[in-house]
Amino acid sequence: MLPANVRRLAASLIVVASAFSAASAAETPQLAFSRSWEGRQVKVKRALYTLVYNERGRLGNTYSGRREGLTVLTPYDGIYFQFDSRQGRKDVVVRDPRQIIDAVAAEYQGDTLDVRSYSKIEPVLIARYDVGVALVVTKVGFERDTVRLILAESTGSAAKENSETAITVRWPAPLSKSLSERQLIEGLLGWFVEGPDPL
Repeated sequence: MLPANVRRLAASLIVVASAFSAASAAETPQLAFSRSWEGRQVKVKRALYTLVYNERGRLGNTYSGRREGLTVLTPYDGIYFQFDSRQGRKDVVVRDPRQIIDAVAAEYQGDTLDVRSYSKIEPVLIARYDVGVALVVTKVGFERDTVRLILAESTGSAAKENSETAITVRWPAPLSKSLSERQLIEGLLGWFVEGPDPL
């Protein structure tokens, strides 16, 4: 018969192994999707666009060189380019990425009620990622009706800082808990990127 301390250790290991097994079995479809894409390299098939901008916060602090990927894919409304709302303003949506700088500048002009009028968002330039560029999926984000891939340029296995872009798939209804839309979502992503390549 085993000593009591060995039996307790064995029992503890069994409990931990069971918990780990249950956690693995309970992996959500969203987590499985994220695991299959995050950290993987993809190649651009159609140009992706990112707005580089400076943002002035409510306390007057300025944050330079911020980036936001603009490409949005839908199964019902085609492709468009969106700068997400912030500071109480509305989303800026255009069909031609060349229009985004003027549209964002117009939406984020200073308020007439401000003591000093200044732009809350100052668009600087549009960064373009052309066909054939290798990117790494650094993060996958889910919201009620969207899946967003955050991508960065790759140098070997590391992602370059300040090279971020994104692709957002917007679904016409809330995504199901089972993510039954996965194949269609990946089909939409396939319009813009090849991959993911295996690790």
